[in-house]
Amino acid sequence: MSTATFNGMDIARSALRELAQAGADKAVVSLSRGEQNELNVDAGELSLYRSTVNLSLSLTALCNNRKGSASLNRYDPNSIAAAAQQAVAMAQASEPDPANDISPQRQLEIFDTGPTEPEADLMYERLTEFVDHAKTRYPSIKLEQCILDFSRGQSFFANSNGAEFQENSGIYGFSAMFTAKEGSDASSFNYSGAAHKRLDKALKDWGSVDELMAQACEQLRLKPVEGSFAGDIVLTPDSLGDFLGMMDGVYLGSYAMVSGSSPWKDKLGSTVISPLITIRSEPVGSAIDAGYSYTGDGFRAENCVIIDKGMLKYFTLGLYASNKTGKSRCPSGGGAISMDGGTQSRADIIKGVKKGILLGRFSGGNPSDNGDFSGVAKNSYLIENGQIVRPVSETMLAGNLATLFESVSAVSKERVDFGSSILPWIRTGGIHISGS
Repeated sequence: MSTATFNGMDIARSALRELAQAGADKAVVSLSRGEQNELNVDAGELSLYRSTVNLSLSLTALCNNRKGSASLNRYDPNSIAAAAQQAVAMAQASEPDPANDISPQRQLEIFDTGPTEPEADLMYERLTEFVDHAKTRYPSIKLEQCILDFSRGQSFFANSNGAEFQENSGIYGFSAMFTAKEGSDASSFNYSGAAHKRLDKALKDWGSVDELMAQACEQLRLKPVEGSFAGDIVLTPDSLGDFLGMMDGVYLGSYAMVSGSSPWKDKLGSTVISPLITIRSEPVGSAIDAGYSYTGDGFRAENCVIIDKGMLKYFTLGLYASNKTGKSRCPSGGGAISMDGGTQSRADIIKGVKKGILLGRFSGGNPSDNGDFSGVAKNSYLIENGQIVRPVSETMLAGNLATLFESVSAVSKERVDFGSSILPWIRTGGIHISGS
């Protein structure tokens, strides 16, 4: 992507001046410009190579503690001036809130992460290699859609206090969606993928792709779980990510804390879940490939521990929610999650289950404010007496998120690196399991 005629920081500073002229007391501008080179596989065949360019510009105005914003996808002076007027008008029409504020002054910092150019030939070789592997190793697998892309871009942040950031980044992303079919039998679809800075390993080894394709071939013919019982579940790294996201929404995040609905709102510094669990947020450094250098509210990102051996250390609050609740803002921004591995192998974790489910994928609605959830186990297996017995048809699961994480009795040594997160297998109990 040529940047010879594009100076994003100058554009951001110009937008700040427009916001000030329109009447903003304080202002924030975020700008991103990116290019994506993409290879596609549809119905098992390489079908498309394309490049796309996108731009996003966001203007936020504060007027006497009132907040308004406007977004646009162009950066000509007239459009920016009109958006500034719109943001200020929205601010002036909104309700005042003393928690509205912007980050303090910080001299411009520029971060460079990942490669600057795609290895186009290697992208083609890797995707062709993957298609050939799937056809040869798993003849019943049907690749519904696979995408290998390289994203490179620049992002800029500036506010009227003088905080400024620029990040130049490049990363590869791979995702695969597939099902298995033999005659009239078909598995449920499944998917996985990851994001990495290099193409130094086969795409089958990104995320859980190869293992899930193998499992799909085993899931062509299913039987329901018989009856209902309270049992254990073993969450795979893929399904664990969904439950961690639900935990954040119900217990840790800005909405739950500002609304006062979080059951953990008064438990900072207390043990809230199993001491076997340590959850880190690591947007910077070498652990997470798809990290970030600064947070959306205008602070340099710092790694932190969200939960340390079961003890709550941080809520995942941004600046506004921190001001609103009086709790510390999360220095990492709360993303790029890594869970520490445990002491047992995943095989030994399964051996510890008397009766339960190996949960491959969970499909359910949002949990209630107290953490109660229910949904369907898909791409999953029945476990009895420490053995994986057979794949099961869609099975209902119900429980409570806090209880689920409190009841964790084992965490695997093995972990899967998705690029944006690194997660193990965990075993927990007390889940209500309902079959036919």
